[in-house]
Amino acid sequence: MKIAAVLTATAATTTAVSGNLLRDSKTAVQKENDRRLTNSERRLATQVFDKTDPTFHPDDLLIIPDYWLIGIRTSYDGSYVAGVDDAGNVEYNYPWCTADETSPEGYTCLDLGPWNCSGDVTWTACCDYAKADVTDRGIASVDLHGNSLDCYDSPPPISEDDPEGVWQEG
Repeated sequence: MKIAAVLTATAATTTAVSGNLLRDSKTAVQKENDRRLTNSERRLATQVFDKTDPTFHPDDLLIIPDYWLIGIRTSYDGSYVAGVDDAGNVEYNYPWCTADETSPEGYTCLDLGPWNCSGDVTWTACCDYAKADVTDRGIASVDLHGNSLDCYDSPPPISEDDPEGVWQEG
């Protein structure tokens, strides 16, 4: 399966292009990491990761700042999970690679999600649901690099029609 690793809210990171850099509920460290990306690093981060490709290695993910975070798209007012399709569906767009002593490579990479967080589900409740699903499936919540799977609130991008981000649904 090919997984596009694009720096967008659905890929758990932001870009200056999306307009979300300062609107996301990311820590100051995460925002600073995003600001430090050069244009060439942003282009590198849009490559396609194919975990079945023999040249793929989990270290390839390290070019993506905060790849271990699930970006949960919320409504414009932040009151519920909209998902990428406005139906509450949340996806994690990277391979999740964990240590595996039984594998010849020493690791295993798996697909996580998608998760249905439709209804009046908050992004924190959706995050708890997604993380519980991972552990319930017997998948380690800490990856090969020591990063713990977690989430962040990803409001919709500011559009050209709404450059100030003041438009509200409804």
